[in-house]
Amino acid sequence: MAKMDGRLVALIIGSATLMGRTTGSLDMSADMLDTTTADSAGAKEYIGGEYGGTVQVGALYDPEAVEGFSESFGYLKAGTILTIKWGPTTPGSTYYTSSALISSVNLTGDKNSIASYTVNLQLTGAITESTVAGS
Repeated sequence: MAKMDGRLVALIIGSATLMGRTTGSLDMSADMLDTTTADSAGAKEYIGGEYGGTVQVGALYDPEAVEGFSESFGYLKAGTILTIKWGPTTPGSTYYTSSALISSVNLTGDKNSIASYTVNLQLTGAITESTVAGS
């Protein structure tokens, strides 16, 4: 069974990689449309509807980062639609591309620990799969 080190998964906003990432997830889902009728013999029936997704990433706070907490908060306030890539950076791996809006940012600075932040992104529009180029 092939495995991938989670450190190789990145969030790229535009052309800049989010630095200091510590956690991350891509959650995709589809609406389930209820088609149950009186003829369904007592069992629920569904068809697939529209799909979408969210990305959540956590990172260490670095006030000098190219794409960090300050930029994320700015995108949130402005309602900026971002182009993002989420996935492995190793050649031959599959990554996902979409437009996204930042729905929340959270800065945490607990006593005796490194400050960190979390960014939640709502994907908007189509989600495409691509393969990382290279050998």
